[in-house]
Amino acid sequence: MAHRFSLAAAFALIVSLPTMGLAQNPKDAATREGVEFFEAKIRPVLVEHCYQCHSTAAKKVKGGLRLDTREGLRQGGDSGPAVVPGRPTESLLLKAVRHEGTLKMPPQGKLPEAVLADFAHWIDTGAADPRGGADTVKPRGVDIEAGRRFWSFQPVREAKLPSVSDPRWPRRRLDSFILHRLDQQRLRPAGEADRRTLLRRLALDLVGLPPTPEEVEAFVRDRAPDAYERQVERLLASPHHGERWARYWLDVARYAEDHPTSEETNQPPRHAWRYRDWVIRSLNDDLPYNEFVRRQLAADLMPGLPRAEIAALGFLGLSPVYHKEPRLSPAVITAIAADEWDERVDAVTRGFLGLTVACARCHDHKFDPITTEDYYALAGVMASTQPVEWPLVPTGAAEAARVTSVRLALMEAKLRVGFHKETRTGVPETGPQREAYERRLVELKAQLERRKTEEQTLFKGPLANAVRDAGLWIDGADPAFTHLDYRAGVPRDLPVFLRGDVEKHGPIVPRRFLRVLSKGEPRPFRQGSGRLELADAIVGDAKMLAGRVLVNRVWGWHFGRPLVTTPSDFGHNGAAPSHPELLDDLTARFLRQGWSLTALHREIVLSATYRQSSRANAQAAALDSDNRLLGRMHLRRLDVEGLRDAVLAVCGTLARAAGGPAGDLGDAKFRGRTVYGKVSRKAPAELHRLFDFPDAKRHGDARDVTTTPLQQLYLLNAPLLMDQSAALVQALTRAGHKGDEAMIRELFRHVLLRAPSARETELARRLVGEERQWPLLAHALLASNEFLFVD
Repeated sequence: MAHRFSLAAAFALIVSLPTMGLAQNPKDAATREGVEFFEAKIRPVLVEHCYQCHSTAAKKVKGGLRLDTREGLRQGGDSGPAVVPGRPTESLLLKAVRHEGTLKMPPQGKLPEAVLADFAHWIDTGAADPRGGADTVKPRGVDIEAGRRFWSFQPVREAKLPSVSDPRWPRRRLDSFILHRLDQQRLRPAGEADRRTLLRRLALDLVGLPPTPEEVEAFVRDRAPDAYERQVERLLASPHHGERWARYWLDVARYAEDHPTSEETNQPPRHAWRYRDWVIRSLNDDLPYNEFVRRQLAADLMPGLPRAEIAALGFLGLSPVYHKEPRLSPAVITAIAADEWDERVDAVTRGFLGLTVACARCHDHKFDPITTEDYYALAGVMASTQPVEWPLVPTGAAEAARVTSVRLALMEAKLRVGFHKETRTGVPETGPQREAYERRLVELKAQLERRKTEEQTLFKGPLANAVRDAGLWIDGADPAFTHLDYRAGVPRDLPVFLRGDVEKHGPIVPRRFLRVLSKGEPRPFRQGSGRLELADAIVGDAKMLAGRVLVNRVWGWHFGRPLVTTPSDFGHNGAAPSHPELLDDLTARFLRQGWSLTALHREIVLSATYRQSSRANAQAAALDSDNRLLGRMHLRRLDVEGLRDAVLAVCGTLARAAGGPAGDLGDAKFRGRTVYGKVSRKAPAELHRLFDFPDAKRHGDARDVTTTPLQQLYLLNAPLLMDQSAALVQALTRAGHKGDEAMIRELFRHVLLRAPSARETELARRLVGEERQWPLLAHALLASNEFLFVD
């Protein structure tokens, strides 16, 4: 039964608890995504087609319109504002590029429809534009040798430890770099957090679950010199560690269990969870990160691996796929396929290398040393890779290939029957023409039945969504039906699509790695699709960059803010590292220690920097308000997984079973960890929508943190917190905790891991009232800042 929420009394109790601060403005989430869209889709077009006449580089700024600054774009020129954010129909720039009215830009010809759609979407979503002063335009051509001198492409080395004001403070090497920067600003690090705070932070960080009251009390009593270190090792060895840290990687891998659309021929993958479970298992086993990368791109091409490792290929095999209506022209179908290749290039290069290679799809990258040829060299790898289902136990090569071919044939047979039923609607009800479609329909249905029969005799063991080497060509020989022609074992080198137009071809580019990251000239890939060679290059020639990117991600996941605040952009448009020597030193040792993530976690959480209190003194708050110098611990709000899992754990209802098919996060009966809940691209769960879960249609580089009224309403009214509050009270009652003092004390002890103050006890009495609404008190504590934040 739902309890009656006395808002006034609950509010009085909640605000009496320690205040943890506010999360960022909800507009920030949309702004960051809008900026990424601007950088990828809008700025390159402005540079390519507009700056010649409408920038400081122009001999004469035409029409008084400058498009190389945000202010110039908003203010417009002689005709008025060029862009009105949120109002495409009132934006003169959009009318001009659409060639509506007298202004037609660019004058040499209308831009492709896809580009026009991008401009409309950009304006409609707020016209995000990060530019301040005049935009710099690089001269044409890419200087690879000069580009190799950029900071993120340099070798990493273990640095000499800097001198510090207090040599006793550092516990690990990284602390010396932090303290040195604080010394430069004459700031002092915060004191160490109290033991309750420290263990709660450590447990939520390493396993995503709060410690039990008994664990906290035992740690508080344990004064052995190695007490903290033993807690670290216990949590790192827990099977729950992989469950927590896998979720971070699944954001990077844009993991989901369906596609953005769900037509008959675009059904959701049937075994997506096997990739999720592989990531969890690999992290628990401390699989070296270089192997972690190689297996996700090319496990099927690595001899000697257990067949179960095929599940790693879900990184590519679960990529978002879009419906390709066979009645569309070959050009349109090719454009859809090219968009999918582009997404996979983006996920691989931003995910593993922190580079926005996809910006070079239509032209050389405007800011980084990446050419259009580089882009199509990698796109060719993706054009030679086909999503398939693959057996996870040893089978003959012929049997494995048959699984794929029969399922693909069945899909095409369904497609042709459906297509034929739709196209005969315009045929007369009688006559020779009608008889000939009808005969063809019978033939197609017979083919479909044969395919279904074949499918029933297929391998019945465990399967995973994976990939295989197979080039894709778009077959337009039948003017009424565009066919996807996958050729098993046949790779495909792509031509440059001039200006991104799939119908305008430049030179064919051999599949290879990026020039700027290669030692010398990159050699063409010769092993099938080139996926294994690509993986080897990422953790070989590019290992310094790949290592930096991963170390920076892990640092950010621990502290709430990475050293490079653009974790998927280590190029010229990205942020410079706040502590470059620290990043390089950590990365050099990460590589030397065998790419061990466990060793990296240990290095970070054992540091004095990590153990600091989150409380800022007045001087630090004034001189380093955003805590860029790490003179205290960042305050962090629980993410959606941490919130739901902590509630279930505290209330004693969390199911600890690991792995298997996903549960429904909207089903009150599902009590598994949130990482085992379904992730949807098409219809995200309510929890995911409300609490900043990333869009799984694209690579996720960081979680946005918003504070919205809907979140607060959810915490007050959702069955999750109401049901769990009642369950906690029932458990405490069964354990023999009776009487007001005992129940108040035990609720605070279980939820907040501490005893209540005298004032909190009095407020709690008032909240539960004479009716003894103990679930109401439990609910108020679960919705409090002290529970929702990690300090």
